[in-house]
Amino acid sequence: MATPGRTQKQIAERYKGNLGYYKRKHPWRVARWCVSFLAIAGGVAGIILFQKRGNEEFFSSGKISSNHATFAQDCAKCHDKGAVLGDGMTLTKFKSVVKDRFHRGIDFTAIDLKCEQCHKQHTLHEPNVVENSSCSVCHQEHLGAARMKPVADLQCASCHNNSGVMEASAQKGAQLPPAAFHLRPHPAQQVVFEMPRPPRGYTQVLSSFAGDHPEFQLVREKARDPDVLRFNHQRHFATDIPPVEKGRKLDCNYCHKADPEGRFYQRISFEANCQACHALLFDKNNPQLHIPHGDVNLVRTFLRTLPAQYGDYARSKGKTRDGDVQIFVAEQIRKLREQFHTGEELERAVFFEKDPYRPQRQEAAATKANYTGCALCHDVKPDRIATATLTKPVLVDRWMPQAKFNHAKHQVDPITSEKLDCNRCHRALVSHETSDVLMPARADCVTCHSPKGKVVSECITCHGYHAPTQMAATDVHADARGAFKQMLLGSNR
Repeated sequence: MATPGRTQKQIAERYKGNLGYYKRKHPWRVARWCVSFLAIAGGVAGIILFQKRGNEEFFSSGKISSNHATFAQDCAKCHDKGAVLGDGMTLTKFKSVVKDRFHRGIDFTAIDLKCEQCHKQHTLHEPNVVENSSCSVCHQEHLGAARMKPVADLQCASCHNNSGVMEASAQKGAQLPPAAFHLRPHPAQQVVFEMPRPPRGYTQVLSSFAGDHPEFQLVREKARDPDVLRFNHQRHFATDIPPVEKGRKLDCNYCHKADPEGRFYQRISFEANCQACHALLFDKNNPQLHIPHGDVNLVRTFLRTLPAQYGDYARSKGKTRDGDVQIFVAEQIRKLREQFHTGEELERAVFFEKDPYRPQRQEAAATKANYTGCALCHDVKPDRIATATLTKPVLVDRWMPQAKFNHAKHQVDPITSEKLDCNRCHRALVSHETSDVLMPARADCVTCHSPKGKVVSECITCHGYHAPTQMAATDVHADARGAFKQMLLGSNR
């Protein structure tokens, strides 16, 4: 290192006895002072000038996304300068705003209110969230003219992968009534299976779906189907089941038909899915004459007016003379009495017989046996007033209401490109009981939705953050639900 030519003491000798040195004007000091003054004065003048006639686009940090491109030039759609300026900028207000920004950072409240003016169908997160983030934290604008980027897993993990936040959320949730949760409603015509909320809510710490996401509640708690309709999936795959139409073998897609959007499946109905095989025959000699379905009183009326039913049936077959019709009716009643001696016996068989196909095992295979016995499928109980009472089936439309799913996107195996077999996830081939809930487990989903399966498994793939505004809903465990916005207004955010 080079030795300095003069020491500090030697340099100080130059100014000895010259204490007014810094009081004298120096060209460089004057220039520095002038530049600083002009910079500050220019900044203040710029602020004042901008308030009068400035172009707000000057402050834009980047192009707005295509989602909001229709008002890209109208900054006031999102940014409310009146929230800061009010009736005008004053020195006191300027100081207050600057101080607030230094201590609390940027205030997004005004922007959030602007978001809610357009996005009225959304409210914020579940009520046990410790602190709701601003809209702008997850939905970031001014990052380019393309579509707004999806919410990243990191945003979800900032809370759900934080044990402290999850513990605080669990404690807050324990103080709220159950009716405050599960605010994502469904159309009134849907039957939704709602599992009871766990004591600590859904606050397990997790980092990813493929990693440490908990098992689905349906599987973890071994949920059972509440339906009392008797059904055996395995039996319907048996080799002795006759073809349903045009030689087609009975399969999953015969009964489970996709809705117009392809996301879910239509509800099963007797007329569309069961009647082709279970035609409700009661007279093997007249296989086209069927017992009506769906109304106990209508069935009873049909059975007690059999002469009239046979008469109408005869006329539909071309018998026009009253004498021929009466002979046909008398002959059919006589043959029916050979099997059922009285009308009461016929009614008991129709409502309470649990093995209506028993005659088939005694006759030729080509002969269709009498179909008598609502109790084969339904829960039938004797009634003092009426002949019988049938418990109404409960056909669930949505088993996992808190998750998004699209069957249309799950038709082909992403790895092998082969058509996916329904049984791979739903395991109907081994189901004997109606109470079996044939929903996939987490492991079935992870097969594809993981780094190994190479299918996206982001949080927003299956879950939605926002709770939509309330609408009527029908579910298995119905409970009172308050408006989400009212709940927010009554709680500490």
